[in-house]
Amino acid sequence: MNHRTAVAAVAVSLSAGLAITAGPTFAGTTATKSTSYAFQLSGFGTRIIGGQVPVGSDTTGYQRIGCTNKAGKSRTNNVAEADLPGLGTAYGVETHVWTTARNGVVASHSTHSIAKIVLAQSQLGSLALTAITSHAKAYHDDSGFHAVTSTNLGGLTFTPSGGAPQTFPAPTPDQPITIPGVATIYAGSNVTRHSGTSALANAFALRIDVVASGTSVQVARSHASLTSGFTGGVFGGRSDATHVITAAGDIVKSGANPLNPIGCTGTNGKVQEKSLASIDLGGQLVVKGATTQELGTQGTDGAHGYSRAEVAQVNLGGQLEIDGIVANAHVRRTADGVEKSADGTQLASVTVNGQTQTFPKTGVLEIPGVAKLERGIVTKTRNGISVIGLRITLLDGSGAVVNLAEASLRIRPLT
Repeated sequence: MNHRTAVAAVAVSLSAGLAITAGPTFAGTTATKSTSYAFQLSGFGTRIIGGQVPVGSDTTGYQRIGCTNKAGKSRTNNVAEADLPGLGTAYGVETHVWTTARNGVVASHSTHSIAKIVLAQSQLGSLALTAITSHAKAYHDDSGFHAVTSTNLGGLTFTPSGGAPQTFPAPTPDQPITIPGVATIYAGSNVTRHSGTSALANAFALRIDVVASGTSVQVARSHASLTSGFTGGVFGGRSDATHVITAAGDIVKSGANPLNPIGCTGTNGKVQEKSLASIDLGGQLVVKGATTQELGTQGTDGAHGYSRAEVAQVNLGGQLEIDGIVANAHVRRTADGVEKSADGTQLASVTVNGQTQTFPKTGVLEIPGVAKLERGIVTKTRNGISVIGLRITLLDGSGAVVNLAEASLRIRPLT
């Protein structure tokens, strides 16, 4: 089978949209109320990946509802016209994510539609795609968890320079549409999963590979998930061993590593661990023995858990050595309120040129010309606590700032 259909081979009028995957109808929202389910939803119109992508060119029409147990939430993001740098223009970009609970059915809904996408005109011509939609729904009814998706492309038209417009059928999973020298359009993916405790639906309508820029554009993505298990509280938080806050000098830009986020229902009472043997942050700053842990347990009378990050050793060019950095964040929610603690947060030792250093009562130790060290930085919030085991600010003129051993945890009430 020829898996690519060229312009010369196909010139079929598209009289109606082709549904790639059949899906359900998507109803509106209900009044806001608490449930024992975790909703998570997101969607966007376009996302540019790879190739000649200018800085700041990511998603259009993005919207989400993070982990919540509230039915009746609704969010939208509508964009009349969005420039796709180096590619073209998207028109009528609309995202809607919402949660419902009615007549015994609890559901997460995500839907996206784009009126038209026109790829930038070139000497070969222009390409227009119309009426693009995607839907995702994860729900629970009296027979259990379910997930469904649907996607649709209304029309695909190529207008060659100086020629008459040509229409084409929508691509199928085994047969993309290729416009030579312009782009190849692939059918998107539809993923559904469900078990006795959760359901997930993920769909995007199309992927467009653009020849001129070498980029791929993911079009009309909708995601919805639903999970059971809420009895005591809604978890949030994470742990990481290293996080470059300000990259400067020889210290390279780096996010949180190894990042270990906790799920919104916790970890079902099991320790969730990640580790890295070593991390080189540049500028001769090397971290060894990086470990993160998360634990969250739901109970009938509340919820509790901890977030922990540990660094065995940090070495700065052999001049500064720090051992045993630990950050602990403990939270327990009961009917009486929230208990928060940083117990177990510690730092074993600091050595400078072979000499052991002692922190003053302020918790800040400055080593002239080398670094400022701030240990045990604790911030409490209404529902939780965040802890930084050690913050290093380099005093070599660069001003680079690195956090070592970060842990945070919060537990929101279900009501």
